[in-house]
Amino acid sequence: MNNFLFSEQDLLKLSAMIILAGAFFGLFGLVIMLILQWLTRQTYAQDVVEKHGIADSGASRLGGLAVMLTTFAILLLASLSGLTSSDVGPLGIHLFGWFGCIACAILGLIEDFRNNVLAPRYRLLSKAIIFAIVFWLWPALVPSEIGIELVDMMLDITPLGWLITVLFCVGFLNAANMADGANGLMPGIFFIAFTVFYLQTGGLAYSAMMTSSGLFLIFNVISGRLFLGDAGSYGLGAAVALSGLYLYSNDLFSAAFLAALLMYPCVELLVSMGRRLLLGRSMFLPDNDHLHNRIYFHLQRYLGSKTLANSITGLAVVLSTSGLAMVGYFANWWPVTDDRWIFVFAVQSVIYFLVFTISGANRVVTQYVVQD
Repeated sequence: MNNFLFSEQDLLKLSAMIILAGAFFGLFGLVIMLILQWLTRQTYAQDVVEKHGIADSGASRLGGLAVMLTTFAILLLASLSGLTSSDVGPLGIHLFGWFGCIACAILGLIEDFRNNVLAPRYRLLSKAIIFAIVFWLWPALVPSEIGIELVDMMLDITPLGWLITVLFCVGFLNAANMADGANGLMPGIFFIAFTVFYLQTGGLAYSAMMTSSGLFLIFNVISGRLFLGDAGSYGLGAAVALSGLYLYSNDLFSAAFLAALLMYPCVELLVSMGRRLLLGRSMFLPDNDHLHNRIYFHLQRYLGSKTLANSITGLAVVLSTSGLAMVGYFANWWPVTDDRWIFVFAVQSVIYFLVFTISGANRVVTQYVVQD
């Protein structure tokens, strides 16, 4: 492939991305857009077409690597400029948090370059070991209660609480990876989460991740040619999961607010596991009958561009889930430590199940099963 040969459509998309990146992020944004464009022209670490049941052309899986490197570049520039981080947040002060994020990102990067080099069970085990080490070194992250009596009773038993927290983090990473096929979906959720974390704490690392996620969001939505990949899903997912645990343990956010902020990947994972179980299939066997797959199935029938249908799908899911929590945050519906955010989570869940049911019409579920 000629890395410098662009079609008219490619040039229009690149121009739009450069304009938006420059408007929101200045010269730094322009440079990052060009680097991301270069990555999409490479032939290695390509995603399989239709792997997620939503992409119609091959795309690079190196978006996560680009986001992580961009984050470190921002932190390096900030350090050279004499800026210091807030003392709030694991990404600002705790090496254990960095260890968890980087270790998960490296695990994902190996998979991005050598697809299926590790069997699913070994990937799950590797992630569990990483989080087990983090919580062994940093036991304060394991919550003692979340306000649900039965769960609180289990969390009160130290080994069981440790195990539940490890399983939650591993599940969240899998949920993030599962939703990576829709343009803007997980990048949008990560961007909103890091934005709220930064605004609430002033942490420099949150600012860096907000910026890098925002730049990637622009590129991902417009081009549709670059995914977070396993490195991004695992690395950024670990950053959000560990940050959420840290901020909750320090009474900076309620569990209800975090549930509303991160609703979609968590609920989608649980629904998917339950749906597969009801169909008599393994809960862990992947398929393409997620909500974003269902929405995309209907949109692509009426829109001329599959990339447009993909991007509208991702943005619609983000805006109706994490976006709703962000609107409530800016509108100051309640303090972020308030448990009444559970009502927002309830509204999000009702919307989810209504759309999931309606979008299942005229669609054959088994048509979209992904075989191992």
